[in-house]
Parts: sequence; C-alpha cells; structure tokens
Amino acid sequence: MFLPILKPRSRLIGIALLAIALVLTGIPPATANLTATVDYAKSGNTLELLFELSPEQPVTAIRLAAIEAPDRDQAPWGSQSRDCLTDLQDQIIQLELVDDQPDTYNRLWAYGWQNRDLINATSLAQGCTYLADPTDQFSPYYQKLLYAQERSRLLGLGIWDPESPLRETAQQFRERSPSP
Repeated sequence: MFLPILKPRSRLIGIALLAIALVLTGIPPATANLTATVDYAKSGNTLELLFELSPEQPVTAIRLAAIEAPDRDQAPWGSQSRDCLTDLQDQIIQLELVDDQPDTYNRLWAYGWQNRDLINATSLAQGCTYLADPTDQFSPYYQKLLYAQERSRLLGLGIWDPESPLRETAQQFRERSPSP
C-alpha cells in the first residue's frame, strides 16, 4: 500500500479522500450491522419486518430516516409511494439505526441498505418520497439524499410529475383532512 511512504499530512489527506470516495460510492458504513427481512411496505417510508430485530430490540417496523412519503390517503401518490418499496418484500436489508429508541408508533428510525444501495435515496430518486427537511445537513447522507431528490424533481418523476404533481405534504394533508 502507498500510505506508509507518504508524509503524515499526506497520509491523512489520503485517508480522508478514501473515506469520501467510500461515502460517495454508496458502500454501506460499518455501522450498518443490523440485518432484517422485510415482510411488506406499510407506506412509502415504513417497512414491516418479518421478525423482531433482536431480543433487545423487539421492534418489527422501520421508519426510513430523513424522508417523508405522501399520506396513504393522498391519491394516487400514497399508494404509488408504498409500491416503490414492494420490491423489498422478503428481501434481507442492512440497517443503520438513527436512534435505538422506538418512536410512539414502535418503529425504529434507520437508513436502510440493500446491497450497496441506500433505500432512502433510491426512494427519493424514483420520485416516491421527498426530503423531510431539505435544510437538515446533519444527516450523514445529506448530499446523496439531496442529489437524488433534485434529480427526480428535474426529471419530473413520481410526485414531481408536472402533469400530476404532489401539491401538499403529508402533514398538510392530514391537518386539512378530518380524522376518522
């Protein structure tokens, strides 16, 4: 390897460039050490798992972090968003948990990986979801997620289709719609 012959500063720059290259190529990080089998897509940003993650984490639902999906009742985008994740049924995925505490719906928030693909970014790239907060630069995958959304927006895919665009967020839709 060439790093031992470099000066200490050059070695650090080389390591930093290598780390950046790994992030940009989409290789799952070492922290993506949990695996799960997907049972089905409950919505465009929630996956039901076939089994509990572990005895310590008896959770069977994953909420994909940093993205929002149209509400299930927002026709036609809600069902289209869910359908974007149906290929994951019976697939084994890797999870990088954002927090190890379940939310009020007993879901763990995570970045999901299938092979080398970040599921959260793939959903954005297909125009199935949108960034939860486009200014949230604290996500370790912010640039990748933002790029995926902007690409789908410019191409007019899914919720960005100029003929039938999503005109309100899921939260705006729920606030406007009466609950049963």
